[in-house]
Amino acid sequence: MEKNTQYPISGHLKDIHSIARIAVFVFAALCIFWSFLIDDLVLEWLQFIPIQTGPNNENLSVYAPFDWIEIRLGMVIMASLTSLLPIVSVQLYSYSKPALYPRERNWLTSILILSTTIVPLSILCVWLFAIPLFFNFAIEQGTPEGLLTRYNAASLVSFALGISWILVVWSVTTICLCMTRVFGFIVDGSSRFRFRVIAISSSILILTLPIEFDGLRILTSAIVVITADIISRTSPVALPIWDEPTHSDTIA
Repeated sequence: MEKNTQYPISGHLKDIHSIARIAVFVFAALCIFWSFLIDDLVLEWLQFIPIQTGPNNENLSVYAPFDWIEIRLGMVIMASLTSLLPIVSVQLYSYSKPALYPRERNWLTSILILSTTIVPLSILCVWLFAIPLFFNFAIEQGTPEGLLTRYNAASLVSFALGISWILVVWSVTTICLCMTRVFGFIVDGSSRFRFRVIAISSSILILTLPIEFDGLRILTSAIVVITADIISRTSPVALPIWDEPTHSDTIA
């Protein structure tokens, strides 16, 4: 589509619906794929972290089997979402590219690479390097001598899963805030749906972070939405396309 070509709103909605439909089908397929691999991956990861599990993993315990089922489901969803991010980024870029100027296109490319490529790589680094280093530090500083230490396997995985979930929510929040600017939903330089996206993302983190993050939920959600908002404000797209009076979700 050319920049000066009139494209009906129904066509835009149809294109967005097509992107969403493809994303849902791909997500379902990824969930099925990861569900067959997640148990082996978790066991391999537990062997990778520096804790004394014993010859037969006797120092690892699962105190609530239902918690392990919940953690396993969360791992499948997390792995599927992380795998889905690059695919969605390509679709969003293809959809937005015809209507953007070169400067706007370069900015969008940078944001999508940051949110959907670097973030999955960061999640991988967290699981392989950051979490083992954290446990190694905690064991050296806080394990009493002469006592047998047993570990809750579900809590170990839940802690790593929580960090990954924070990165995924940050990525999605950043993309949503940036795309509202790309699509022209702005008034006086502020995204029309900015406060709504921020409120939704904050609520998701506060309500869904694992129990291991109790006491840090509000702080974590604040850091996530503030950094995502700061990045979205670097957008070169600042056309006040919406001319209605400002509402509660805009800045006067």
